[in-house]
Amino acid sequence: MKKFMTSGAVALVLSSGVMAEESGAFVGLDLGIGNSVMTTESTFSDTVSNNTSILTNKVASVGNLRYGLMGGYKWFFSEGFGLRAYLQVNNGTNYSPQRDLHVSISTLNVMANVDALYNFYTSESSSAGLFAGLSFGYAIHYGKAVDGLTAGGLKNPSSFDMGINFGLRTIFAKNHGVEFFSRFGVIGASATGDQGGTETKMSILQPYAFGTRYTYNF
Repeated sequence: MKKFMTSGAVALVLSSGVMAEESGAFVGLDLGIGNSVMTTESTFSDTVSNNTSILTNKVASVGNLRYGLMGGYKWFFSEGFGLRAYLQVNNGTNYSPQRDLHVSISTLNVMANVDALYNFYTSESSSAGLFAGLSFGYAIHYGKAVDGLTAGGLKNPSSFDMGINFGLRTIFAKNHGVEFFSRFGVIGASATGDQGGTETKMSILQPYAFGTRYTYNF
């Protein structure tokens, strides 16, 4: 009986040092690498022969630096599970590796995000876990590649953009956090236009972005 009581007391002392991550507001800075793929599809119609031909050109950029800010609120329903919602703004410029084109696409993303949180480790002042969720908002595309096409009658392809978030997050000293994030694009912005009788459709997808993020938790 004495041994059982002693073991129970030790367990109580150890468990008292374990605290679940608390709900609250947070802000952050992120720095990473991303890319974009611009696709133009032009449809040519021959009124004499009634033939239609389609020319597709796809230009993929190399990964380039992206940086931004974020802020939101997190809710924890148990020691291990939570949910967070946050706004994110980031910017960067992608350059095509095709030297003869000198294509550049700059993108300003204004995104709303919702992530599910799972902590697999929790102590008195730190925790570690995973997150996964959805990112959706507005992508503003500009640069030489976009300007060259809009000058010919194509509408600006700035519009809705959607992706999937996934990553690893840690909290230390109660208020500070470091995250390793990734985002995979699902839906990209697009626009259509008439360039001298030729119907052209342009789309810009952001296939991936990954990097690190610092957060401060209030």
